[in-house]
Amino acid sequence: APAFVYNCVQMWTDDCKRSMQRYMARPKPTNGTIARDAVRTRENILGAAQHLFARKGYTTVGVREVAAEAGVNSTLIRRYFGSKEGLFRAAVEDFLQVEPFTDGPRAEFGERAVALLKYGEEIPSALAMMMHATADPEARALCSALMHARIDQPLADWLGGENAMARAAQINLLWIGYMAARQVLPLPALAGEVVDETRHWLALTIQALVDADDLK
Repeated sequence: APAFVYNCVQMWTDDCKRSMQRYMARPKPTNGTIARDAVRTRENILGAAQHLFARKGYTTVGVREVAAEAGVNSTLIRRYFGSKEGLFRAAVEDFLQVEPFTDGPRAEFGERAVALLKYGEEIPSALAMMMHATADPEARALCSALMHARIDQPLADWLGGENAMARAAQINLLWIGYMAARQVLPLPALAGEVVDETRHWLALTIQALVDADDLK
């Protein structure tokens, strides 16, 4: 990808990577140090929840398990997030960000999107958390609402023009399909040169949807 696309993606991915590294490399806290830093405590809880929800699913993971993973008392989860549903909402919202995709030249949106998706394969993702949560009707409804509010609607606003919402939904559909095939239910066929060709096709297809209104 061109240098300006790489730089844009790198800033966002570096932030995500540092956040996950802080969580994975965090020292095990003692009772005397827990919750002294409210921001860090909340970050630890959120990172633990994202890790567990993406790996085991919303219905399987309990508040006490998240607390144990984060090294905090379970009462702190209720203090910062209110409930298990509130924690799940925050965990998903933290990853459902359209701004890194739209923040850059419109003509390079497709390449930028694929570069971000490629990085997303390496960390716990909102898609993995949401797909594992579909067994719970309330969690499924929450995920659907969050996806619309945080991805489809702002992306449609950014796209503008005719059929903006339809084009936003089609782009999101491509993103979901790619991440599902690479991370949630990996397809053995998508490897080596095949995945490189697929990413190239995906970037072109996404860009065509971005430019569709301009071509009319």
